[in-house]
Amino acid sequence: MGFSVTVLTIASSKGGPGKTTIAMVLAASLAAEGRRVVALDADPTQAFSRWAANAYEGAKFEVHAEADETRLAHLIDRAAGEAEVVIVDTAGFGNRAAAVAMTSADLIIVPTLSGEADVTEAEKTVRLAEGLARAARREIPTAVLLNKVRRTQLTRHATQEIEAAGLPRLQATLSDLVAYGEMSYSGRIPQTGPAVAEIAAVLAELRARFGLPG
Repeated sequence: MGFSVTVLTIASSKGGPGKTTIAMVLAASLAAEGRRVVALDADPTQAFSRWAANAYEGAKFEVHAEADETRLAHLIDRAAGEAEVVIVDTAGFGNRAAAVAMTSADLIIVPTLSGEADVTEAEKTVRLAEGLARAARREIPTAVLLNKVRRTQLTRHATQEIEAAGLPRLQATLSDLVAYGEMSYSGRIPQTGPAVAEIAAVLAELRARFGLPG
């Protein structure tokens, strides 16, 4: 492993795969470990920053809402010099701030659901990330994360399609659990049940494969 992660961008060309929920889970879990975390909300809806300000009940981390691509670029650079981990939550494509966040990343996580259209959009996101990395003339690792997984034939088919397309993916997955949805209202990351093990598995894989601080 020849790289380490400071800036972790959550990106997808499709709405609804759970970008913001994953950003919440990662930022809150890392903060609970005592990591210095800065979260940047680059989505104009500001769902992440509103949650952090109005609902979140956990270890503190710094949050900024910034959808302007020029200001976001400067903010990412500054945050990367101050924090152990910078989590960037993005909007879908057509939003130039998302491209800035991807180009600035040390790792891009591409969440996807199990449907055919979702996997197709995940591939589109990965290919864009590869193009941005080439333009920036540096390596930007990318990993697909299957989200809201149900143990069905559809999920198995999605996994096969991801592998057939040659897309890099995390072996760890997040299930379709009520605990993740409840976070938006309770402001607390899961403390019991299978969600705890899933989050731990994602963090462990990010550390083992990509050098996430741990």
